[in-house]
Amino acid sequence: MKILHYSLGFPPYRSGGMTKFCVDLMQEQRKEGYEVALLWPGQINHLGGRVRIKQHKAVNGIGSLEIINPLPISYDEGITDIEAFTKSVDAKPFEELLKEYKPDIIHLHTLMGLHREFIAAAKKLGIRTVYTTHDFFAFCPKVTMFRNGAFCAEAASCSYCSQCNSTAMPMNMIVLMQSGLYRVLKNNSIVRRLRKQHRDDFLGKKGNTTKTAEHQETDDGAEKYKALRNYYVEMLKSIDVIHFNSTITKSIYEQFMDVKKSVVIPITHADIKDRRRIKSYNDSTLRFTYMGAQSQAKGYFLLTEALDQLWMKRWDFCLNVFFVPTDEKPYISAHERYSYDQLPFIMDNTDVLIVPSICPETFGYTVLEALSCGVTVIISDMVGAKEILAEGCGIVISDITAEKLSDTINALTPEKLSNMNHAIVDHQEIQTIEAMAEDINNKCYMK
Repeated sequence: MKILHYSLGFPPYRSGGMTKFCVDLMQEQRKEGYEVALLWPGQINHLGGRVRIKQHKAVNGIGSLEIINPLPISYDEGITDIEAFTKSVDAKPFEELLKEYKPDIIHLHTLMGLHREFIAAAKKLGIRTVYTTHDFFAFCPKVTMFRNGAFCAEAASCSYCSQCNSTAMPMNMIVLMQSGLYRVLKNNSIVRRLRKQHRDDFLGKKGNTTKTAEHQETDDGAEKYKALRNYYVEMLKSIDVIHFNSTITKSIYEQFMDVKKSVVIPITHADIKDRRRIKSYNDSTLRFTYMGAQSQAKGYFLLTEALDQLWMKRWDFCLNVFFVPTDEKPYISAHERYSYDQLPFIMDNTDVLIVPSICPETFGYTVLEALSCGVTVIISDMVGAKEILAEGCGIVISDITAEKLSDTINALTPEKLSNMNHAIVDHQEIQTIEAMAEDINNKCYMK
């Protein structure tokens, strides 16, 4: 079988959960004897310019095909120039690519940067298409549908889309970040510092607020964003099978479109191994770990608010984070960004993983990473991975608030933690990359 994947690119140029999922799945498919290649959006020489496909040297046995002059990539920072993100092009380069490569399956992981003509070419040639859901980009240019500290209640009407998207990167910056030069400079120390400062500002308390209700979008502005949404929804409707990584994700997609053929398969990655063991909770200090970004939507500031309340009552805990906090706290132990091979060490030094997301998480790898090491979890009911949590293996908080989280943490005892740890060792299923790849093959690729 020949499988052509589409994602944003290879590490280290691209990172994050979607890239990890895609690369690990491709490597597993290679082990199973399939021929695999990745198509990815590359440099923009001219907006709306002629599309061509550039073949690169294979990466660890995976073919590498760059789209020259793809559509722009907005990441999670929004879209203002809607025309630039929906430009039509000649489908001929895509038809030529598919006729030459002859894939049996096209597996899409994002719509960012992808012309609708590519999906049309696949459909014309009768090639089966699969789409794995990693975010809500098709319905929200900011990806998360997060506004003013909560899930956007006006997402369907696009009433505040212009306000939310006003922080979008200018087009010249987007072109630079899709350039070959940026691929070389991305991990330069100066560029890393500038990128970190930008993300701290963007993800922090100030960067996720919009103007108040009296500045609600005009009808004309809302219609533009509804048209953008329809552009992506029509692409999704053309895909043969949508792979949802949780029922939470499926339920949100169904609010915006009629989902025809779909499957729900929980996800995993290659560095998750079954390392469950019985842990001891005799230490005087409870060790909490938060592995997300310093972001409102991820619940980081809600978590510190909860722990601030506890710090006045008890001094027997610390919180491990993997970034430099903008606000220092006496209980925070800050670490450098972690790599996947450090997961066993991190979990050995964790009593409870906390995932307090305010907005829907399509899945949440860190939950499975913790469980695979026997670590119990406290998560919000917005986290898709709650669906894999076996009974007694953790705590799910509905309608999470700082007060609820604080009360939940305050009620923890060594006995409760030990009981949850034993439940994980005895009952929790740990999804492997091999089992997930087989599920995707059987339920998504086969007609």
